[in-house]
Amino acid sequence: MSEEIRIRILDAAEARFRSYGFGKTTMAEIASDIDMSTANLYRYFENKLAIGSAMASRCICDRETILKEVVGREGITSSERLEIFVLAMLDYMHGQFSNEPKLSELVDVMTQKCPGLVQDHINSDKQLIKEILQQGVECNEFTVNDVDEMSSYVQAAIVKFSSPFFIAMFPVEELKRLAKGVVLLILNGLIKK
Repeated sequence: MSEEIRIRILDAAEARFRSYGFGKTTMAEIASDIDMSTANLYRYFENKLAIGSAMASRCICDRETILKEVVGREGITSSERLEIFVLAMLDYMHGQFSNEPKLSELVDVMTQKCPGLVQDHINSDKQLIKEILQQGVECNEFTVNDVDEMSSYVQAAIVKFSSPFFIAMFPVEELKRLAKGVVLLILNGLIKK
């Protein structure tokens, strides 16, 4: 199975999903967009849900790469790292979903039909937040008794800045203002006095 062909299929599917939505896109249309027979398309992906899942995984991986870079960045405090992390998450989500209302349908489908994928995504975000908090504890910047539990609280507090649903509801400048305020509120509870 050629990875190059899989990438072409995913790119074509993404273009269709962005323009027409997941529900109104057919396997035959995706195949036609890349001059492939529908039968051949089924050699690469079992069905449209498998394509949607692969596309969502690719998006999640791209986002995770950006966020891991923030977590690993040197020369900044853990407080700065947390704010940069939340704003990077918001910027990525805004870039993907602010002008793409049809992609929200794909998110809904993945949430309902691929809960494991969604849970893996949630767990990955929590792990990255946990690393930021642990770094803060280790350099004596944060006071946290249970880093794992606190990472769940921080994740819950910032969900508005990582959810396609909210991204579409507010202007990005308003979301950035709110994100900075939420991070400040979190830091007020974390920073050693």
